[in-house]
Amino acid sequence: MVWVLSLSKGLLRTFNTRYAAFSFTDDHVILDVLSVWSKVISRFVYQRTNGRRPAEDLKRLILKSGKEWHNLVDNRNSRSSASLSLLEKCLKKDLDPASIKPNKNARPRLSKIESDCLKILKLGREDLSSADSLEKIKQAYKKLAKIHHPDMGGDEERFKKLNQAHEKMLTWTQNPQYTSRKALNDCWSFDGFNGKWSPPL
Repeated sequence: MVWVLSLSKGLLRTFNTRYAAFSFTDDHVILDVLSVWSKVISRFVYQRTNGRRPAEDLKRLILKSGKEWHNLVDNRNSRSSASLSLLEKCLKKDLDPASIKPNKNARPRLSKIESDCLKILKLGREDLSSADSLEKIKQAYKKLAKIHHPDMGGDEERFKKLNQAHEKMLTWTQNPQYTSRKALNDCWSFDGFNGKWSPPL
């Protein structure tokens, strides 16, 4: 997939692409393109072939579009005119241009031990991303402590692990670490500023 997406960069540069998104269904591969000088998305769609991977069908879409562009240039169209012609042919005015603009997404960065502690507390990473993460950790601990406390018939070893997990995650909240990247949910995204594709969130 990564190699085919890198192959698409030539076509995207030709279209003077600001943002692009690649997705697929059972029936089609879809390449949405937002040019620097356009306020409307152009959607390139190619029929999926049974037994082929999405990357193979995307490659065929790229080669087909590239061939169309070269044919237009060979017929004495300027390069920019050929690009504009292809983009206009695929305009989708009902698509929101913001839908392919990747958002910066911050995700808690955890060590293996911290990830295990989160599981012990029955919390998810999204709980650490909320403004009340400290409160969520404390509430999760109190809820589980009532179940696993030895005085309540719980397992002493399990209760000890719960205490350690609680302390570890309280420490994490004092100096939280995050990783961030620009990306979209459920599809690959391209940012023309850095010329890179990002995998889905």
